Amino acid sequence: MSPPTVLLITAETAAGKRLQAALEQAAIDATVETTDPECVDTTLLRTAVDCLVVPVTCGGMAGGHLAEAATGLYPKLPVIMYGSEADRGEHIQAVADDDLGSPELTAAVGAALENSETMAARPASRPETILATMFERYSEHLYVKDDDRHYLLLNNSSYAPPELLGRRDEDGLPAGATYLDAARGDDLQVINDGTDILDIHEFSPSMGKHLRTSKVPWYDETGELAGLIGITQDITDQKERERLLRQQNERLRKVALLAAHELRNELQVSTGHLSQIEADGEHIGAVEESIDRLSSIVDKVVSLASSDSPEFEPEQQWLSTVTWDVWSSLSLEAASLEVTSDRRLLADPESMRLFLEILLSNAVEHGGPDVAIRVGATSSGFFVADDGPGVDVSPPERVFEAGYASEKQNSGFGLYIANRTAKEHGWSLSVDDSEDGGARFTVTDVERPD
Repeated sequence: MSPPTVLLITAETAAGKRLQAALEQAAIDATVETTDPECVDTTLLRTAVDCLVVPVTCGGMAGGHLAEAATGLYPKLPVIMYGSEADRGEHIQAVADDDLGSPELTAAVGAALENSETMAARPASRPETILATMFERYSEHLYVKDDDRHYLLLNNSSYAPPELLGRRDEDGLPAGATYLDAARGDDLQVINDGTDILDIHEFSPSMGKHLRTSKVPWYDETGELAGLIGITQDITDQKERERLLRQQNERLRKVALLAAHELRNELQVSTGHLSQIEADGEHIGAVEESIDRLSSIVDKVVSLASSDSPEFEPEQQWLSTVTWDVWSSLSLEAASLEVTSDRRLLADPESMRLFLEILLSNAVEHGGPDVAIRVGATSSGFFVADDGPGVDVSPPERVFEAGYASEKQNSGFGLYIANRTAKEHGWSLSVDDSEDGGARFTVTDVERPD
């Protein structure tokens, strides 16, 4: 049987050796492990611990808070706090001595090991190692609080664990009173009512951050509500992009409405003059049809510019999944599609569907009903290529201009909308010749979701 493990919280590498030597001198059979204050919570998840030894101060932080967090995770874990100002807590034994080799401290450790019945003393379970990995690796702010709102587990994505472990938000979080009151209200709703708080958008003026938070109740091994589990994401950059996009859309809306107004005036003038012309009926009819089509386009522009834009909600999705989904909706029998490689994208689902529908339809329209289309990933994005006649315009980027059309039946707005959609996602859309001689539309600057 292996000897029991004593876990010492310390930032000094030699401290563990001093405590180990003192225990050996006192004939106490135990192994001393050390952990930095920054990762004491995840160390407890991974390590079989029979006794926790905590200094009064840990790198400038109060050791008592770390001790309280540890006993919140493992209520039966023996905890000994040492130092000249050590205070005995509800589950904590105090040793008023700063010396790791003092007889009082070694005696307290020995007594604790004799009576240790903590869950932390058993080897880490697979769920515990999974939980530890999540708290060690995820970039989002993950945390667990007890039913009194003290942090018991905390990753270091936003704050160093020693700053908040064993404390409440208002004790150590650098946020304004309004934000803290709202966070406290959400905590109490989850803890008192056992209800979920999901995808709450918050803003902290003091931190200057937009946040999205979800919290769910935590039930312990007895089925009792023991606290809450939460995740908070910093969505400040996303909110800034949305703000800029709204501004851009508003400017474009005003330009579109102004242009539509001017076009209508000119069409009215043209229609008035046309009514005074006596000429061949066939030519007059063709002009009238052209004016009617222009009027219809103007009406569509006004309708689109006047309607509210749908909410832009990026989600993780696979390029192949959305491509085949769009392709199946086009009902093309002779044309062929091949997805040569795949990647995950972070994009608004509806916008991404429209984007691919435009590019795939454009390939069929210009390449013919039996066109062969390839879609695949690149190192910084993806492409849509075909074996059609290619882009016969100089410079090729003219195809993205509003109203440009190489075919009479084409409105000329499809690729313009596709380019706008790419920009909304922070992407760059370009067009060139494909390997098969057709057109290749390439999307770059696509961030790969972690």
